[in-house]
Amino acid sequence: MRIYCKKCKEEIVKLPLTEKQKLDIYVLRQNNSVLSLEKKLINDFNLNKNEANTIISHLNKRHGCCVVCEAETLNGEFTECPDCGAFNYNLEEPMFNIEFCSHLEWSLDFSNAEQENTEYYVESFWCDGIMHIPQDPESLLYNSLKRDKQIITKAWIGYGGQDIYEMKIKFGEKSLDKYKKGESLIDCIPKSDDPKKWIILDVNRRKIEVQLK
Repeated sequence: MRIYCKKCKEEIVKLPLTEKQKLDIYVLRQNNSVLSLEKKLINDFNLNKNEANTIISHLNKRHGCCVVCEAETLNGEFTECPDCGAFNYNLEEPMFNIEFCSHLEWSLDFSNAEQENTEYYVESFWCDGIMHIPQDPESLLYNSLKRDKQIITKAWIGYGGQDIYEMKIKFGEKSLDKYKKGESLIDCIPKSDDPKKWIILDVNRRKIEVQLK
């Protein structure tokens, strides 16, 4: 099926994407991996280079925000911008998204963290952000997540919240089940006063590990 874009006057192939394919494309687009994305579209969907690049030019990087005019008025996937008429793929964000990462960031209480190889006063540490796209895009795919039961990304932590840490997010049974169903993971984050320590911090190696429910 092809969609006509009123803005650029081009025809765009509307791909029948599986959830896994959507996730692959979303991660590659977020990481600006244009060559890898082009290769995937050509190989997986038997497209030519021009067709692949036309799709890429209509893949908005941020859900809800038009790839052309940047108006934040898009609703639903495979949609036309009501402001400029441009066609947008507007793929939904995966459950491991900005909203989840923000909640996890706010939930990190280092006074209740298990410490490794450090004498730092980590009670004064705070987190100033968690990257919502993993360092290894393949680790976000459910098959890999089911095997490894973890995602590796990065976070900004420290006295000023600016030191870059490798962050390992380990999934429990509840979070794995919710991820598989496409449900929010926010209620899988332990409470800050949880008696069971769910944060392991290694300041010297700049690593942090958290365990979801």
